[in-house]
Amino acid sequence: MHIEKFVKLVSSINDMISIKSILLLFVLCTSITLFPQEHNENAARSYRIAFYNVENYFDPFVDSTTSYNEFTPDGVRHWTFSRYKLKRNQIYKVITALGGWKSPSIVGFAELENRFVLEDLVDNTPLKNDNYQVIHFESIDHRGIDAGLIYNPAEVEILYSKPIRLYREDGSAFTTRDILYTKILIAADTLHLFINHWPSRYGGLLQTDPLRKLASKKLKQVTDSVCRVVKNPNILIMGDFNDDPEDESIQFLTAPNDQCQLLNLDQVPTDFPVEGTLKYRSDWNTFDQVIVSEFLLQNSNGLHIENEHAYIFSGTFLLEQDEKHLGMKLNRTYIGYTYHGGFSDHLPVFVDIYQNNSR
Repeated sequence: MHIEKFVKLVSSINDMISIKSILLLFVLCTSITLFPQEHNENAARSYRIAFYNVENYFDPFVDSTTSYNEFTPDGVRHWTFSRYKLKRNQIYKVITALGGWKSPSIVGFAELENRFVLEDLVDNTPLKNDNYQVIHFESIDHRGIDAGLIYNPAEVEILYSKPIRLYREDGSAFTTRDILYTKILIAADTLHLFINHWPSRYGGLLQTDPLRKLASKKLKQVTDSVCRVVKNPNILIMGDFNDDPEDESIQFLTAPNDQCQLLNLDQVPTDFPVEGTLKYRSDWNTFDQVIVSEFLLQNSNGLHIENEHAYIFSGTFLLEQDEKHLGMKLNRTYIGYTYHGGFSDHLPVFVDIYQNNSR
């Protein structure tokens, strides 16, 4: 609801209504606008699935098994327990705000150090009330960061999960994050979920482009294999791809395919009208994307996406004024090596999947 319309509505309400009631009405209208997830008990049941690159969610402890220890009290980031605890609690706040009427059914993550930080998130914040469970596998990334997810077992059932390692053309693995594959039962239907964090652009766009193409090729091989085994599968691909939708790696993944067509969903900001999910200087990028199988968009299917688009959660508390490049920018944890105390250098994305009541 626009502010102007709200003011007109308030002016027409009887003066006997208290200010408290008016404010409550405003909050309700705003919530409905930001969170389209159905709350009507008679409507089709919905499941909110989100992805969030949380920007270096490291614990503050020294890891003797790796040479990368920037995020420790004595490291160059001066990563203390109090900073870590604030980071953990801010991730909880984002998940709660993103959920709208109810907590998300599943949240995938990028830039996790280990299983401990995920378990700490679900065990030592109010998320514990939802009994979230954790899925995490250690990757061979040179910084030790991984993909992972949490899920609500009252909403979904995990049938199978595994990491998908990436290899060069010669068969050798390179030190990057695994793709996390999870086979999920939602009501009576199966969803194939892939959480991604493709190789970064650090070192140069042209130099790193072949690595993201390898990730795209591997993911396409796996989704094609799912389509060969399962007729009309529900496939949901989310992640930080370090490429925009128009880049070659994503175009390869979503190219026309008679057997297993994948579609990149348009993403609508929920609040502030951002132009992407992250910002570098004055330019916005949409590295965080939601890609689905064509079958998931059909209303005749048991699980489907009704409006054929996903959302960028652009809550204003995740943004701040960009004094140098104008407009808004992400409220980050670090700016370079300087601690800033914000949330992340990426915005979360999510999609609502509905269960067809007629089945």
